[in-house]
Amino acid sequence: MTNGFESAAYNSNPLIKDNIAAQFRLDILAGRLAPGEAIVEGKWATQLGVAQSSVRAALNILESEGFVERGQGRSAQVARIPMENIPHFFAVRSVLESLAARLVTERQTDLGELDQVVADMRSAVSCRNLAAFYERDLRFHLMLCEKSGNPVLTQMLRRLLVPLFTFVIIRTHEEMGETERWTRSIGQHEAILTVIRAGDPERAAAEVGKILRYFSTDIDELTREKSRGT
Repeated sequence: MTNGFESAAYNSNPLIKDNIAAQFRLDILAGRLAPGEAIVEGKWATQLGVAQSSVRAALNILESEGFVERGQGRSAQVARIPMENIPHFFAVRSVLESLAARLVTERQTDLGELDQVVADMRSAVSCRNLAAFYERDLRFHLMLCEKSGNPVLTQMLRRLLVPLFTFVIIRTHEEMGETERWTRSIGQHEAILTVIRAGDPERAAAEVGKILRYFSTDIDELTREKSRGT
């Protein structure tokens, strides 16, 4: 991990754990910390010049976000998703996001912020910026969950979506290439907002489930293409 902060900066900041968590998060997203790699608290405390308890607190943050996981009596590890589990992730995601769509429709929540995220996704496609596109894609789905008004649902979906995007979706392509696929994705996100605005909770839930199945098929095709080297 790159030492993004000097030790003095860690020790002078009252939010040391947040700084450490932010650096780990960046290194995980950049691939400098690989899925399954152990993060030994004592080793990183020495390297960063901070208390081991601060590293542990940072890892607790990342565990709650789905970036790291802990086994029984083991060091924290960068989370990983076996390829065979991807369909299971999407199956659960479809159920939970369908519920989120139903709740958002019932609450008649303002969707202006989500409109802006979709506009930002379109800008990312125009700039051929894949990282920016996926960052906004993830933000869209997390924000939709938050607008459901159900904090338990939001927490569950965050733990599901963050590792799914970090370790699968973001890594299916190194560059954007042709924009047709990404434009279709934007259209699906716009369809989610359209059906929620229509005001029928059951229809919104059903349509979001259908769209999530489309995303699942799309990611399956992408991962298969990448495994074949095409």
